[in-house]
Amino acid sequence: MSLTSALLTAQSALTTVSKQTALVSRNIAGANDPNFSRRIGSVVSGPGGLTYLSVTRSADAALMSKYIETNSQLGASDTLQGGLDRLSGIYSANDASGAPSALLGDLRDSLQLYASQPGNTTVGQAAVAKAVDLAAALNTGSAEVQKLRQDADTDISDSVKNLNTLLAKFEAVNTRVVNGTRSGADVADALDERDGLLKQISGEIGITTLTRGDNDMVVFAQSGVTLFEGSARTVSFTPTSAFSAGTSGNQVYVDGVPLTHDTFQQPYGTGRLSGLLQLRDQIAPDYQNQLDEIARSLVSMFAEKDQIPPLTLPTVPGLFTYAGAPAMPADGTIAPGIAGTIKVSSAYILSEGGNPALLRDGGTVPANPDYVQNPDGSAGYSARLQELIGAISAPRGYDPAAGAGNNKSLLDFSAASISLLEAKRQSVTQTNEYNGILASRASDAISNVSGVNIDTEMAAMLDLEHSYQASAKILSTIDNMFKELLQAAS
Repeated sequence: MSLTSALLTAQSALTTVSKQTALVSRNIAGANDPNFSRRIGSVVSGPGGLTYLSVTRSADAALMSKYIETNSQLGASDTLQGGLDRLSGIYSANDASGAPSALLGDLRDSLQLYASQPGNTTVGQAAVAKAVDLAAALNTGSAEVQKLRQDADTDISDSVKNLNTLLAKFEAVNTRVVNGTRSGADVADALDERDGLLKQISGEIGITTLTRGDNDMVVFAQSGVTLFEGSARTVSFTPTSAFSAGTSGNQVYVDGVPLTHDTFQQPYGTGRLSGLLQLRDQIAPDYQNQLDEIARSLVSMFAEKDQIPPLTLPTVPGLFTYAGAPAMPADGTIAPGIAGTIKVSSAYILSEGGNPALLRDGGTVPANPDYVQNPDGSAGYSARLQELIGAISAPRGYDPAAGAGNNKSLLDFSAASISLLEAKRQSVTQTNEYNGILASRASDAISNVSGVNIDTEMAAMLDLEHSYQASAKILSTIDNMFKELLQAAS
């Protein structure tokens, strides 16, 4: 080998080592960036003994796809768990003693005590107070359910705004990737940024991706709707100003195509947006329906009926009334929102000028004695109280849409409502824990493959320092040889 060739080889080696050192420094700088993929430098031999540095990005498309999937599932289950925790928390204090099922049991016990002492006004007043507590609990439950739906609707709006922002950023980054790939530029940083945006998008909505030529990427929602292809699609949503029982929230649209929970895959959907849609449109309304059926049954159960033939007077609300009184709610059919307006008639409340003895005697309509069951006002009369006690424990019909069973007592129905909610909550909690583990494992797998290990990079830096010193030594030796050659020639 001539001195000139040796010089060129040494210079090439020195340049390559310098680039390797810069690459290691770049890796170290990105060690704390969760979206950074480690750069791998491979030395390639060229003609004349020259060397070049080929740089690749240590990304794994399969692992990235798995992370996106698990992150979407976690986004949905975490959102659902939060909503179900809120619903469960409405009556969870003091071992659910404030739940409709517990308060209904308290009312039954108070009626039994009153039936044993029908002449005791204080005991009658206590029974009315239990009824007031029950009505108030249903009012609270209905209000909290609708507040949850309103909050979910607001969160859907925020999610849509965030999704549009992320897709706009994705469009800009994807353009840089495509243009850089076509021109042969280094697009590693842009690819890292694009992966980071995919992670964020997957948290909002379940997605799948397709990579085409020039590293161009297409993003689909799991329903098959295109979110991005060359340009970001517009995701639109109109919030609902106020929710009440029976109010339907607006749909989310992608390029005019509606997204509902049913369009998502997986048992609980994927992505935060799916979880919010399910809370607003399925879980919370189902629970509202059950509360409304409890309230409707109470109005019907404690209604006043005509007692004197020919029994032509209409049945009217008695102890429990509601916004639609004096009309009675239809039997076996959900009356939307009745749980929010049910209350104890002031005719029974002593502090409001009422008479608790009406619970014993009947006759909520004082102007018409035809509704009175104890016309003589006998202090020992307990037949009506016994009738009410029996009605609480007797099987009745419920709207199948409530989903808590049929032909069971109101006590059993109200207990089934809580049980169904808690069973759903337990299932989602377990699923969320499992999804959290999967997402953590997927994140760890990506980190192991493409993450930066500082110890490894520092060891590589020491090796490169030795290589640099060796190359520098060769250059110094060649320089001395040239000097000796020039001196000999002179």
